[in-house]
Amino acid sequence: MDQRTDGRASAKRLLRGALPPALLLLALASVFVFGNDRSQFYREGTHSRDSADALAVAAHLSAEHGFVVFRRQRLGEDGERIYDDLYHRFPVGSYALVRFAVLPFGDDFPRAIHAARLLMLATFAAAAALAYLSLVRLLGDRWIALAATLLAFSSYYLLHYSDIISGDGITNLFGVMLVFHGMTLFVQEGRFRQLLVKTAVAIPFGWHVVGLIAPFVLLGLGSELLRRHADGGGKRLPALAASVRSRSVRRYVAYGAFSVLCCALMLGFNLGNEYRALGGEVPLHETPSFRAMLMNTGADAERARTGDLGQATFLRGQLGGVGGMAIPFAAVERLGLDLPRPLPGLWPPPSSAPWFAALGAAVLAACFAGLRRLPHRMLFAALLLAGWGWAVPFRGAVAFHEYEAMFHVGFPLVLYALALAGLRRLLGPERASRALPALALAAAAVFALSAWDMGRVGHGAEAAAHHRDATADFRAMRDLATGRSVLVSAVRRPPVPTINQIGYWLSDSYLQRERFGSREEWARASRYDYVVLRADLGGSLTPGNRRYFLHRTSDLPRLRALMTAREPALRAPFDLRLDGRALTYVRDGCAAEDAAAPFFLEAVPAGGGPARRLGFAFRDRGVRFDGACIARAELPDEPLAGLRTGQRIGGLPPLWEASIPVADPAFPLRAASWRDAFAGREPAVRAVFDVHLDGRTLTYVRDGCDREDTEARFFLHVVPLDAGDLPAERRESGFGNLDFAFADRGARYGGTCMASAELPDYGIALVRTGQFSDDARLWDAEFAFPGGE
Repeated sequence: MDQRTDGRASAKRLLRGALPPALLLLALASVFVFGNDRSQFYREGTHSRDSADALAVAAHLSAEHGFVVFRRQRLGEDGERIYDDLYHRFPVGSYALVRFAVLPFGDDFPRAIHAARLLMLATFAAAAALAYLSLVRLLGDRWIALAATLLAFSSYYLLHYSDIISGDGITNLFGVMLVFHGMTLFVQEGRFRQLLVKTAVAIPFGWHVVGLIAPFVLLGLGSELLRRHADGGGKRLPALAASVRSRSVRRYVAYGAFSVLCCALMLGFNLGNEYRALGGEVPLHETPSFRAMLMNTGADAERARTGDLGQATFLRGQLGGVGGMAIPFAAVERLGLDLPRPLPGLWPPPSSAPWFAALGAAVLAACFAGLRRLPHRMLFAALLLAGWGWAVPFRGAVAFHEYEAMFHVGFPLVLYALALAGLRRLLGPERASRALPALALAAAAVFALSAWDMGRVGHGAEAAAHHRDATADFRAMRDLATGRSVLVSAVRRPPVPTINQIGYWLSDSYLQRERFGSREEWARASRYDYVVLRADLGGSLTPGNRRYFLHRTSDLPRLRALMTAREPALRAPFDLRLDGRALTYVRDGCAAEDAAAPFFLEAVPAGGGPARRLGFAFRDRGVRFDGACIARAELPDEPLAGLRTGQRIGGLPPLWEASIPVADPAFPLRAASWRDAFAGREPAVRAVFDVHLDGRTLTYVRDGCDREDTEARFFLHVVPLDAGDLPAERRESGFGNLDFAFADRGARYGGTCMASAELPDYGIALVRTGQFSDDARLWDAEFAFPGGE
């Protein structure tokens, strides 16, 4: 009987001990279930840029290139291979891992992206499992460790970037958690060799682990010296000498030295490869990696000139990240919280930014104040300092990437551990044994709900369709251009925006593994055999493509001459030609500003019904070369009664517009320019910019406008009739702040600058507006709102 009873008790204990890790694995599996959509490619925004960069580096990482870490290559003056965008500022381990993951899929890029995303999710899950195993050892309670881990890893900054393919993201977090687990075993059991092995494995995955190693070594040395000094019984010098000679102190010193050696070897490998790739002719202090170090530490004057890297701004951003880390993804998504952005100087901070900074300060204070209640508080202190240990010296890199907040993971882990440990003491052993499993189950539900939200947010159907089309297009171009050199130019590099960033990033991985591409100006285009355009202007070698087209570089002058020599159906700011089912826009002597405004195009069906809206941006469907701008828009394959087209900025009057009866291509120009809409009208205010008021719309107009006139920001302050209409944070100032940059709400066209801004719906007493630069007002004006309403 006693043996059976003991057996049942042992089985219960075994089952009770196995439940927390089983629940952890089940919760982590939800990330794969909800984030495993093969129809999706990159997430929008930072995911697209950084993921494509990492995949391009991984695609090129091979013995053929001597394991040089680069993103693209181009042709030099004599046709030699030149490496562009060297990426040696990051260790090679993360890229090698991605390389092995995508290698089996060859040219099947959709499967390669899917495999790389699954690899990142697996790395995220491994980091969470290591955090749980460390907390179990440190806290001695599986349920508290489970709940704290799941709540911490359900953070927005962690889950949203859990599948980003990057050299300084989730793989770095895995390295931090791996070393933290090694530190835990070292402190508790003295297992020094395993700590060395884990550190040697972690450093090739990223430099962020240094932010954990540095405080651990310093705090460990300090605590050992203080303890031995206290044991010395007042004999300071003998006690200090004995402390320095002690085995524990020597181990901390040896561990620090070993970490420095590993970093030096990794950095030496990177810099040596980079130096060799640059032909051994560039001094080390002028290599891209060295310049990146200056930039990432904030020492680069060009990057620091905006003031975004100032200590106060940087501190507020980091505190906002600490506060955001304490909030699960599900709460951020369902409550519509606007988390702080990484660069307050470039993107206006949300109104919630001060609240998140205050929350972060409260979390920071609570965690450090509660350390004395935790066992092995030196380890927890090192984990809390890990994010700061990287962010402070490298604020130039951290400030530009919001996902860097994930390295403050120690704060939610400690915060939730403190809260749950305090609850256990409050409830007592018996009630806590029932409450803690329930809380852990609730934490698993919060994590699963956050993972579900993560899986459905950020994967736009339009972006996914663009990725699918672009992948097929680049595969067709690669098959056709085997062994030839291909010119690829990015949209943001003038004078020829040919393809957008999605296509450019895809080309790095998909097209340039064997051939060459470039951002360089089109004056050097004759070196290349082919050019990739985001427009089929006629003569494309890939007419079956949907978004990106391959043209012979030698055809460009002929194409330009063909387009500009023909008599157009209409002469306007852009001459228009109707060619079958396509409308071609041509402008000779074209400047960048002429093509900056979006084009609107409406096609009216012959059988009636609403017009089809086919508007586009020039960068998507046009090309500018040799002084001419040419764009081409495909028309619906159905009978049309007419077309209406032109250019417009937002809600402003059209810059120009034209109506085209399709049956009769000789048609009149309806309005020559936007200035006609304001001809003869008296503005509400005459100033540097004339300010017109139409209902709730303010329109700023300036003739004879230069680019310098639009560089300063516009201020727009609205004083309400009732101060209660203002948000709480604006009531003290007494006005609503609607400041804006001209680039966001205006355009310069034909020597005239024009911008517009919408006023709020509440009753308005007074409007003040003008421009300011460096806190100095360049001009200002004010007027009472008509009728005060």
